[in-house]
Amino acid sequence: MALHVTNIAAPSLAVAETSSRRTALAGSIAGQTATETAPLASQIAASFGSLLATNSAAARSAAAVSAQTVKRSPIASASSTASAGTTAAATGTSADTSTAVASASGLSDFELLFGGSSYNPADPVVPKTTPAASSTAAATPPTPQSVFGANVWMTDPTGLNPDGSSFEYNPIYFATASTAQTVAKMIGGTVVADDEFTEPAGNVFVQQQPNYMVKMPNGAMINPGLVASFYSFGFSQSQIDTMIAQEVANTPPRAQTT
Repeated sequence: MALHVTNIAAPSLAVAETSSRRTALAGSIAGQTATETAPLASQIAASFGSLLATNSAAARSAAAVSAQTVKRSPIASASSTASAGTTAAATGTSADTSTAVASASGLSDFELLFGGSSYNPADPVVPKTTPAASSTAAATPPTPQSVFGANVWMTDPTGLNPDGSSFEYNPIYFATASTAQTVAKMIGGTVVADDEFTEPAGNVFVQQQPNYMVKMPNGAMINPGLVASFYSFGFSQSQIDTMIAQEVANTPPRAQTT
C-alpha cells in the first residue's frame, strides 16, 4: 500500500506571508500618501505664511493710521499713542498726566476716577462748585463812596434858633455840590441851591448851609442827599435804580409862587 503525502503549508508560515503582504501594502500606501500629501503640506505652509504677512501688513497700516491721527490731533490721548506702537511710553505719559491732574485738583486718583474734577470730599453727593470771579464781583453791592467819592454829604450842617443858639441838621439831607452834580446826571436835572428847611421867606430859623437840590424839568425838586443814602443799605444797583425811579415818579412838581 503506497503512502501519499500532501504538502500543507504551516499556519505560522501562512500568517507570516499574509503579514508580509500587509506590511508591503502598508508601505506602498504610506509612500503613495506621502507623495500625494507633499503638495498639500506646501500649500498649507504657503497659506500660513501669507496669513502672517497679511496680519503684519494690517498691523503696520493700523500703526500708520494711529500715528497720522496723533500728528493731526494736538491733544491726542495716551491710548492713541499706544495704538501707534508705543504702549509703554504711552502708559508712562498717561500716568504722568493723571498724577498732574490729581496734584492740581488736590484729589486722589480714586476720587478723580469716580467723581471727576468736581468731586466734593466733604459731601460726595453734592458736586464741588467754585464761584466765578465775575459773579463774585457782581455780587458786591455799590456804596455811597464808590459812586460819589469820599465827601458824599456835608460835615455838621447847622441852623440857628430864634434866640441865636445853634442846632445840627441831619447830614443825609445835605449833599455836597459834587454829589448833587452826579445825581443830576443820573436823573436828568439841574443843580440848584435852596434853603429847604427855612422856607418860606421870613422864617425865624436860619440855615447855615444851603441844600443842594436837583430840579427836574417838570419843576419837581429831588434831594440828592436822600438819593445817595440809597447806596447805604447793601442793595444791588438794579434795586437802587428802581428806588431812584420811584423817587422821581412820586415827587410832584412844586406849586409856583408869586
